[in-house]
Formats: sequence, C-alpha cells, structure tokens
Amino acid sequence: MDTLYISASGLIAQNQNLALIAGNLANSQSPGYLAQVGTFTAFPTGTLIRTGSDPGVVGQSSSGVAFGSGVDMGQSGIEQTSNPNDLAIAGNNGFFVVRTANGLAYTRDGQFSVDAKGNLVTSQGDFVLDQAGKPIQLKPGEPFTVSATGVISQGNTAVATLALTDLSATGLTALGNDLYTSPTRLPFTGQVVQSSLNTSDVELAQSMTQMIDAQAWYQSLTQMVNEESKRLATTATLGMLS
Repeated sequence: MDTLYISASGLIAQNQNLALIAGNLANSQSPGYLAQVGTFTAFPTGTLIRTGSDPGVVGQSSSGVAFGSGVDMGQSGIEQTSNPNDLAIAGNNGFFVVRTANGLAYTRDGQFSVDAKGNLVTSQGDFVLDQAGKPIQLKPGEPFTVSATGVISQGNTAVATLALTDLSATGLTALGNDLYTSPTRLPFTGQVVQSSLNTSDVELAQSMTQMIDAQAWYQSLTQMVNEESKRLATTATLGMLS
C-alpha cells in the first residue's frame, strides 16, 4: 500500500505545483507580481511494529509528500511609463500599504489612479494609505508629484506621505491580485520612482522548464498510481479465489 499512498500524494502535490507554475506564467506581465515558489516536504516515516507472540519491528512506512508554497522576493525591474499616477519602488523588499475590504495589505503594483472623490486607489479600487494609516486624498484633476521618499505634492504644497514598508519573505503570504500580508513590517529602505512600474520577477525560461519537469513527473506518477491500483486489485481477486 505504501507505493500507492506515496504515488498518490506525489500526484496531488505535482497537481498543485502545476497550478502554481501556471499562475506564475499567467502573471509574468503583471506589474509588481512576485513569483510563487513551491516546496515538497516528505511526510514523517513511521515504524511498523508486529505484536503478539513474536513481536518486533517489521519495517518503515511512509505516506508520501506534501506541497507548500512561498513568495519569491527576487530581482524585479522597473519600467518607465508615461503615466505620472504610476509608482514603482526601487528595492526588492519595499511595498506600498493599502486598505482592502478585508483590512490592511501590501502591494508592489503601483498602477494607481485618483477616484472621483480624490482618493488615491489601486487598480482594484483599494485605498492607498499615508503614514498615519489613512486613505490619501488629492485634488481631482490636479497633477501631483512624488518624491523618492514618498512625499506627494500638488503645486508647491506637500499633501501626504505614502506609507511604505520593507517586508521579509518569512511569513509573507499572497492574497491574490498582487496583494500580500505579513506578520511584521520593517523600516523602508527603498526609493519611490514616479511614472514607472515594477515588473514581475517571474523568469519565463525557468518557469517553462519547471512546467515541463512537473508535467513529466505528473505523467509518471499517474502511471504508477494506475499500475499499483491494478496490482492491488489483482492481488485482492486472487486472495478471494484461493
């Protein structure tokens, strides 16, 4: 049975891995997207013990592997745009702080705009926050500039300062839509670049290679599961006939 359990758990893990890689490829052109990284962890091995008149250790048993994922805070580039609403962060650990319908979150997607009420919002409509944790409000229709330290000015007047933070990869969790959560915040060490966007850190060639490898593993494991299922069915049938 170990062979079936191990193969089946590997099949499930590779299916999750394929979905993760597909997500990376689909978001390779999404501004500020951070690639997901898959990990495989073996389940603990158990000891099989025989009891009764002749007790002893029969052998070891394992039930396969588990799949997990994390966020890759790798090198991402900066692309200039013609839109002054677009903001990028120079520095791989830096994030903007936003407020979603579910609470605080962090993003590197600086495709911002000013809504009808003057709120600076993300492409998903979430509020971009200032250092006091409040939504940034600007005068609609009036241009603004952003300094390297995140100070927003309209005309000659500083109207707000962006909430900016560095985050560690440890504990960083993806929420979707280029949003992340983290249990801790670190002092911001980067710089804000206006009229620019952070590119995704997905490496296309590497991701394509990972996809090919994962598909090969998936096919092999599928074959192993099918063959072991047939073998067990045959064994059970022979046992019933004997």
